[in-house]
Amino acid sequence: MRRFDGRTVLVTGASSGIGQATARRVAGEGARVVLVSLDGGPLEATRAALPTPEQHIARVCDMTDEAAVGALVDELRKEVGVLHGVAHAAGIHWLRPLQVTDSTSLRQMLDSHVVSAVALTRAVVSKKVIADGGSIVWFSSAAALEGGAGTTAYAAAKGALIAAVRPVALELARRKVRVNVVVPGVVDTPQGQGFLAKLAADQRQAVVDAHLLGIGRPEQVAGVVAFLLSDDASWMTGTAVVVDGGLTVH
Repeated sequence: MRRFDGRTVLVTGASSGIGQATARRVAGEGARVVLVSLDGGPLEATRAALPTPEQHIARVCDMTDEAAVGALVDELRKEVGVLHGVAHAAGIHWLRPLQVTDSTSLRQMLDSHVVSAVALTRAVVSKKVIADGGSIVWFSSAAALEGGAGTTAYAAAKGALIAAVRPVALELARRKVRVNVVVPGVVDTPQGQGFLAKLAADQRQAVVDAHLLGIGRPEQVAGVVAFLLSDDASWMTGTAVVVDGGLTVH
C-alpha cells in the first residue's frame, strides 16, 4: 500500500517502541516522516534505517516543554509546510504504589501524556500546520481500562486522553481534522519489557496469559495507527480504538 505518498507525518517517541514502528510503517507506505524524540542518537539511527532516509527529518524535542513544542511546530511550518498526520507516541511509564505517588510524580505523568498531547495538538492547529482533513492519533493504554497495582498516575493520565479525545475531535471537526486514540495492551517494547521485568515470575506469566493473543508486537499497533492516519479511517473521529490482544475482554 502507498497510502501516504506525497504526505508528511509527524511521529513523536520515534526513537523506539511503537513510535519507531509507526515511523517505519508510514515511511514504508510513502510518507515523509518527521521523527521526534528526546534521544538524538537512536532517533538518527531510526531515520537512517527508513526508506530514502534523506527525505525524512529528525528533531530532538522535549514534548513536555510547551515553548519547545511551539518552536518545533514553527520550524516545521517553514521547512515542510503542512503535516497530514500526527502520531504522538512519546511518554513515560513507571510502576509506583499509591503511598509514594505524590503530587510531583502525578504531575510528571500528566505532563508527559496529557499536557504534551493537548499542547502539540493545539500548536499544529493554531499555527495551521495540520492540513484540513488531517489526522491526529494519541496513545492511551489498557491500564486506563484495567485496574493494576502501582499504576495510579499512569492510568489516570492515559484515561484522561480517552476522555479528552471527544471534545477535541468535536472542536476540530469543522476543519475535518480527525483525532482518535489507540489503547494498546502490553507490547514488546523497551517500556513494556521494563514493566514486565519489575514483576515476579508468576505475576509476569499472569500478564502474558491475560492477553488472549499474546503480548503484542510494536508493528501490530503501528498497523492500526497507520490505518487511523490514512484516508481509510476518514469516517472515524473522537474514538478510542483498543488494540490489546484481548486483554480487556475478560
